[in-house]
Formats: sequence, C-alpha cells, structure tokens
Amino acid sequence: MGNKSLLSKLQMLIMAACITAVTGLFIISPACLAAAQEWQGPTCCPGEIYPQDFQVTKPYMHDEEISELQVALKQLGFYKGKINGDFDPATETAVKEFQQTYKLTCDGIVGMETREKLTHLFEKSITHTSTPVSPKGIIEIVIDVDKKTLTVNENDKRFKEYYVAVGKEKTPTPIGEWKISRKARNWGTGFGTRWMELSVPWGIYGIHGTNKPWSIGTQASGGCIRMFNWDVEELYQWVKVGTTVRIVGELYPPLYEDRDKVFKGCNGAVVMLIQQGLRAEGYLDQPPDGVFGQATENALKKLQKGRKFEVTGQVDIDIWPVLGL
Repeated sequence: MGNKSLLSKLQMLIMAACITAVTGLFIISPACLAAAQEWQGPTCCPGEIYPQDFQVTKPYMHDEEISELQVALKQLGFYKGKINGDFDPATETAVKEFQQTYKLTCDGIVGMETREKLTHLFEKSITHTSTPVSPKGIIEIVIDVDKKTLTVNENDKRFKEYYVAVGKEKTPTPIGEWKISRKARNWGTGFGTRWMELSVPWGIYGIHGTNKPWSIGTQASGGCIRMFNWDVEELYQWVKVGTTVRIVGELYPPLYEDRDKVFKGCNGAVVMLIQQGLRAEGYLDQPPDGVFGQATENALKKLQKGRKFEVTGQVDIDIWPVLGL
C-alpha cells in the first residue's frame, strides 16, 4: 500500500532506455526525462499495473483477486463453489466453461484475454446514465468508506453520487481530508482511463477507473478508490487540482481495549491523529505526516516518561485518552 519503490524502478528503467552515448558522454534526451518525471504511477495497487496470471498450481494459488474472480464468475453463472480465494480445480473448471462459452483460448488460465472479456461483459450489463449538466459552483468530493459511495457536492449541496470500491481491511482507504494533487489519463489497463491523485503524505493513493467492474461496491483495492470507467471520466471533467476530497469512515473501534497498539513502522490516518495529539501536548515538533518514525517514537516516549507511564514507545490503552483520541 502506497509503496513508492516500484515508482523508482520504473523511472530508472525509462531513464536507462533513453540514455544516448555521444562522444563518450551520456546525454538524457529532454523528452525521455519528461517521460520519467511524468511516470508517477499509482502504487497503492501494484497488482493492477502488472496483474498476475492465475492457474492451477501446487499448492493452490491464493489471492484476494481470485476471490473477486470467483464472485464475477458466480454472478455470470459459471462458478458454484465457495468464495475462498483459492485457484482450485473448481475455479479452473468455471474459467474453462467461461472461455469456451465466449470462444476464448480454453486453457483454464486467467490472463489478459479472459480479464478483458470479463470486463467487457460487466460493463455492457450495467446501464450508465450521464449527467447532462456539469456543476458550476464549488466542488467537493465526499467518499464514504462504509457505504462505498462517492458524492459530488456543489456549493455544499449533493449534486451526484456514485458507487465505488474501496480498500481492503488490510490496505484501507486513507480516512481524512485531502486535495486532488494531480490528474492524468490512461495510466494503464488496471487503473482504467483516468487517475486523480490524492495529497496523502505517506503514500500514493487516488481515484481511478478499473478493469474489474464487478468489484465496485466492495472492499477490493489496495487503498485507492475505484470507479466505473465512464463514471471516473465524467468526474474527471468536473474536478480540478486542488479540489477537496473528504474520506469518512471509522478509523478505530470506540472502545480503547478493542484498539490495536500503534508503534514505529505503522502509517496512516490514525498515526496522523496521534502526531497531532503529540504536537498539541508539546512533545512533537515536526508536522504530522502519517508515518510513525523515530521522531514520533521519541516524542511518545517523552510523553510516557513525563506522565509516569511505562515507556514502551507504543500507543496503547493508557495513551489514547491522553491524546484525546
């Protein structure tokens, strides 16, 4: 989630491919430099850039995307087994029946051809209604993670609402108030036709299209917000860089004893709130960035020592109320 290592590798590859040897010196063409800088692709969902082919192996391949595939095949009437995320013989049989029905290569392997056909069928089966009038006032986007909806507000009034897919439990969509920091077209098949990046400081997240329309209305992504391609294209026209995006949802359970401990290496919206609390108490100087690093740990230990708590460097049941959380 939000891992930027893939970004660096892709930039290096583009740069390397564009280096030209001239009189013993290496010169990078301006066009290629621009391409490397432009490729700031969304890494919240790396599997969507290079989707893995699925086939029967020993042991069985297991992936949450396979669960999504089983749901899609079940909706189409091909899969009758349990949604377990295992690419087992029952899943392979359903894939072969699907491939045979639609005259695809019948090998039981889920590759690009099979994915594209699934996408086409689901997009074709859904009735899309475009909005004939564009909003003219101040636009704000509100994403409700629990309801899995994206609402466009114009001058604080509801203008249009869309169903979306949000992050999985282990890779949640970042709760908080952000801005659209960048817009781009056609990042790749997995991200649909439009990309609107959010100003989340601890990783790369965005609102984008999808090649898995059956996932809309579910928790399916690596933290990004997925929309039907025609919906994201409509939204893209209305949104400018700087548009406010509020993502609402439950950050943590209401009872302290039900909350997980938070410590060095964690990141996300909860960490930002912890950092804000430490700043308010006068223990942290740096601005909140959502990354629980050494400075945050040191500040927390100072608080624990000053308030006579056990110095663990972890936010636990004693610390939540001190920080007003």
